[in-house]
Amino acid sequence: MKNIKHIAIAAAFGWTLTLSSCSEFMDLEPSTEYTEEMVFEDAQLTQAFVNELYNNIQNGAKEHTLDGLTDDAYFTHNYGQKAINETAVSESGLEWYDNDNNPFKWANRYKGIRYANVIINNIDNVPPKAGFDLDRMKGEAYYLRAHMYHELVRGYGGVPIVTKNFTLNDMEAMKQPRSSIGDCLDFILSDLEKAEQFLPVTVSDSELGRVTKFVATGLKARILLHIASPLYADRTINTLPENQFTGDRQAIYRAAKEAAVKVINESPFKLIDCSTGSNTQRAELFKAIITDRKNSEQMFVRNFGTEAGDKNDMGKWHGPNGYHNWAGTTPTQDLVMAFEFEDGSLPQGMTRPGDNQVGNPYIGREPRFYGTVATDGNEWGRPRPADGQSLDPTPTGRLQAGYYEVTDGDADISLELPDKSKVSFKGVNGIDTRKGPIEDWNGSWTGYYERKLIDCAVDAQYYSQAVPWTYMRLAEMYAIAAEASVELGELEDAAKYLDMLRARVGNVDTRKALAAQGRQFNQTDLREFVRHERRVEFAYESVRYFDVRRWMIADVTNSKPLTGILVFGRLKAGQTQNRPYVHNEDKYTYYYYVTSLGNESRKWDNKMYFAPISRDEMRRNTKLVQNPGMQ
Repeated sequence: MKNIKHIAIAAAFGWTLTLSSCSEFMDLEPSTEYTEEMVFEDAQLTQAFVNELYNNIQNGAKEHTLDGLTDDAYFTHNYGQKAINETAVSESGLEWYDNDNNPFKWANRYKGIRYANVIINNIDNVPPKAGFDLDRMKGEAYYLRAHMYHELVRGYGGVPIVTKNFTLNDMEAMKQPRSSIGDCLDFILSDLEKAEQFLPVTVSDSELGRVTKFVATGLKARILLHIASPLYADRTINTLPENQFTGDRQAIYRAAKEAAVKVINESPFKLIDCSTGSNTQRAELFKAIITDRKNSEQMFVRNFGTEAGDKNDMGKWHGPNGYHNWAGTTPTQDLVMAFEFEDGSLPQGMTRPGDNQVGNPYIGREPRFYGTVATDGNEWGRPRPADGQSLDPTPTGRLQAGYYEVTDGDADISLELPDKSKVSFKGVNGIDTRKGPIEDWNGSWTGYYERKLIDCAVDAQYYSQAVPWTYMRLAEMYAIAAEASVELGELEDAAKYLDMLRARVGNVDTRKALAAQGRQFNQTDLREFVRHERRVEFAYESVRYFDVRRWMIADVTNSKPLTGILVFGRLKAGQTQNRPYVHNEDKYTYYYYVTSLGNESRKWDNKMYFAPISRDEMRRNTKLVQNPGMQ
């Protein structure tokens, strides 16, 4: 958040206020040349402290992402994050849950909460100063505290609500029990209502990344929908009383819908029309919603610069190995098959290991597919690096995620197919495979690459990208309004909001898509349709991890065999092709085989609906109750 952190704090003051603590749970004494009293005697210092508070919410522009723990993606390198190991997680073995990339990491979020408490409990005593809006600072602190609590709740369920600034003399008072999920919801909503009172409706371009009034309203819609969901009504798997919602779920769905509709109707944010042009052009318009530094759909983002300490390196972390990138989190075959064709129908077959097809299975998909997933033969968007240009001389790069016969081939290609038969020919290994000549260890296991979050024009091996991380965008409000409408039995409204979301990329309307998929316009089928829509619209935006849990479908989604694609090209009769190989469907017949990835054998355990609280926290605060199965 360049405008907030580095200009306001580093440039203006040359310092960062830090608070130290012997506990990861509560705030104690400030440890800096600026005492707490000094900070809140000067509105300029207070502003710097508020600016720094933004850095306590975690963005998802990382090598590890929440999507690597879902059926949408696989983390290539198997270090630090393995979905297979989720069932082994416990309070003494947190694994990835103790990673700083975790948006609901207990210690990090409570650290931010205690900073927010310091601001909220002191800001009314700060003397006014020209050029500094203390009410707005207060609104930002309330919003950011609510945001951190909403992350904790989505990860752990009911958590302790802390509003007091504790000192070293308050060690026993620090030990607070977990509040119920209903009390946590009420607290978050209260903070957001206060934030709405003080936050502006818009901000200037120089302040992009700061929260506004309708961001607070949007977060209300999100947390209301989350708590209204089946997980919190369950009493068989969700057995901890603190995690069970006892209120009126229909009223909560109603409130979620009202908040989302308020943002849609009253906020300055607008859906971007991506419906013009070819499929490829519409895909790029959709992708730009994420990669642009500013557009009318972005509600709350984490902006990045490109200098040291303020970088988004997703291009390097997740891009193709044939560009000297790391292929960090790659799409699964399961996600690929979730994207509709243009007529609204869903692809059939090609879901189980051994399923195969001759000819391109990706033709005619809806635009969001091409903006999200990169497949064999796709243009990447920039020339290859120097050591790859002789292997792929195309001006914008054509992905080589397969194996290809060439007339003067120098490699003995021998591929074992899922049925254990073999295909052999003289050819070349694709540059972007795990047998390619450039960084083969960084090649994708799934045969696909992520595209959505990457500025493909940037030479990511050397340069960072100026792509923001999206915490919230307007499309989510349409999805919330649609889902809440389904659960309220207001199916016409659900279709209305879905149709507006789908029309902006040129997709057929809900009724036509349902018919094309052999479904009915009823609550059951529309519920599945909404869930499917969320999956493809928000792929790689850290949404599905929480969705499959709140819907209680993770026992299905997270136990699926992990699958990818094997692609190879054979020259058609009478055709020749010398090196370098270039994708050409006139010369080649391409074969596609669904493969099973033996790297992970995923298994779901119902204890994983809620994350473990660390043993250290449990020992530090003896009033905490652990989530079931995590002892």
